[in-house]
Amino acid sequence: MLTKKQRLTTKEFKTLFEAGKKVHTPLYSVVYVPSSTFHASVVVSKKVARRAVDRNAMRRRVYSIVQNYTQNKGTFIFLMKKKAFEVEYAVLKEGIQTFLNKSI
Repeated sequence: MLTKKQRLTTKEFKTLFEAGKKVHTPLYSVVYVPSSTFHASVVVSKKVARRAVDRNAMRRRVYSIVQNYTQNKGTFIFLMKKKAFEVEYAVLKEGIQTFLNKSI
């Protein structure tokens, strides 16, 4: 899990969605803004997973992947899609790692 300082506030969410660059993949979409510090957040909507247990499990998976990249600079919001629930953890991890390595 990320520390509280590395997670986004509600105000940051609003400004990031307006000014951020959006990247889409089959498993997730990312809103990205270059910055001098690292911030990240994961969003899993009810349309994607009905049960809170499933949404929280996906959120924890993505946070566990992202916490290894806190040395990166930038602000990220990961918006998970339904297909993310159908793939293995290794495939999801590889996709997110590839994106984070490119964003450096």
